[in-house]
Amino acid sequence: MEEQNKQILVIVSISSLLFLSFSAEAICVPKNTLEIHSHSPAPRPSTQSPPHLSARPPSPSTQSPPHASSLPRPPAATAPTPFNFSPSVKAVCEKTDYPSLCISSLAPFLANRDSPAAILEMAIKAAVNYTGATLAKAKVLSSDPSTSTIAKAYIADCLELYADAIDNFNAAAAAIPSGDIGLMNSMLSAAISDFSTCEDGFAEASEDSPFKEMESKLSNMASNCLAIAALLPLM
Repeated sequence: MEEQNKQILVIVSISSLLFLSFSAEAICVPKNTLEIHSHSPAPRPSTQSPPHLSARPPSPSTQSPPHASSLPRPPAATAPTPFNFSPSVKAVCEKTDYPSLCISSLAPFLANRDSPAAILEMAIKAAVNYTGATLAKAKVLSSDPSTSTIAKAYIADCLELYADAIDNFNAAAAAIPSGDIGLMNSMLSAAISDFSTCEDGFAEASEDSPFKEMESKLSNMASNCLAIAALLPLM
């Protein structure tokens, strides 16, 4: 009987140990651990829309351009100032055969000098300068291989005549201070003869003169000088 009680006591002890072991294991593991993991919602992708990107380029400014009247205007072009000749200069040129040529040829040389003698001096100087330009053209044509032999012969004569005309103009200018009207007239008339002689040579050979227009202007300039010289005793 005693032996049977011992066996029952041992069985009870083992059962108690097993019960205690099971209870301790249940305490260490939280009851709702599995529930948390099983019921936690899965993370969802964000539904927030990305910043809107416009496919259109920025619209041009709607501000209206400035009115044309508000824009700065360029300075108005001014008309060229005419030469302010004194009345005496105009009066002298009006006495010549070619008054417009007289005024235009005097323009580069007159500087507040309006006496008849000064006007004549400047008119002769203008004629000398233009004769020199014609002489330079003759030299170019004389050395040009394309110039015909006949033309070169007459151009050679003109070269001498133009040089002589310059000498005659200078002699007329030199006679101004002394008032030698006779010498002035003689030298100026000789210059006109030089130009006409050059032109006559081409006409006799039925050749077109390369100096026709220039010689016509030179003859007119010399004629104006004669007209101004004739006014010296009267003014």
